[in-house]
Amino acid sequence: LVGVTGPNGKTTTATLLYRLFRSLGYKVGLISTVTYCIDSERRESTHTTPDSVRLNRMMAEMVDRGCEYCFMEVSSHSLVQHRTEGLHFAGAVFTNITHDHLDYHHTFAEYIRAKKILFDALGKEAFALTNADDRNGRVMVQNTRARVAAYSLRSAADFTGRVLEQHLDGMLLRLGGDEVWVGFLGRFNASNLLAVYGAALLLGADRSEVLTAMSCLRPVSG
Repeated sequence: LVGVTGPNGKTTTATLLYRLFRSLGYKVGLISTVTYCIDSERRESTHTTPDSVRLNRMMAEMVDRGCEYCFMEVSSHSLVQHRTEGLHFAGAVFTNITHDHLDYHHTFAEYIRAKKILFDALGKEAFALTNADDRNGRVMVQNTRARVAAYSLRSAADFTGRVLEQHLDGMLLRLGGDEVWVGFLGRFNASNLLAVYGAALLLGADRSEVLTAMSCLRPVSG
């Protein structure tokens, strides 16, 4: 189970991880703002992160159907409302944080604290992947027990990326020491893809297989 929190980029990151691991031959679950998936079966999404009863019921179905991975968006609302309480995450990904949802959390500091709940609850066997290009990325993982890794398009990190070329139909990226053509546009998508790349490798996927699968991925609807 891998959680992705944003607000921006979490739907794309979680969905692309779902698609990537399915292309690697695994049965996979997805819980996102756009849709819920139990392997190939799609269901209507009512919340980014559903209530704990529905969430655990769906995960039980995933296990029964042989799913080995589940990628889920984890909203700040769900964390403070304890919807994910009792779940054991193998890893968590932080994409960024902006001044959203302050109608609910009231202050930016409270919003950050809500997001941190996901990382503070990780076990020492889990990974915490954070965006080093967001100045709050380090704050997210400062109290976690998990193995911390960072990704960045700007500076040295565990997973580095760079946009080499951009065209109307996609862009050429350098991820670590490798180059890969992807059917996406924009620096924000380069950052999302770098998060996907880093999370996949932290989960033990083969780098060359991941790069091949990434070249076949397409943008997420919604």
